Amino acid sequence: MKKKIIELLTKELGYSDYVAEQTANDLLSINHKLQPLLEKWLGTREIKNFEILGFSIDELMSQRNFTFPSALIAMDWLLTEPEIATRELSQKYRKVTV
Repeated sequence: MKKKIIELLTKELGYSDYVAEQTANDLLSINHKLQPLLEKWLGTREIKNFEILGFSIDELMSQRNFTFPSALIAMDWLLTEPEIATRELSQKYRKVTV
């Protein structure tokens, strides 16, 4: 499954090999509540919204230019470290190119 995710991230979303591998590792360990969203996206590229603590996948993607995998990882962060994630995601952001 990891190879499939890395291939998708590099070929379809333009991730570098390094970032794709790190992202794949993060996606493979996401909270069980998010697993069905990941599986759906991997199979059909369908994006399902998820909302927690005032943040949503749709909002992160449309207003902050997150890719779906990045938004999903942010949702996982909100579930596992809500105080830190909420504080960090609430701050104004600047785009960093990797």
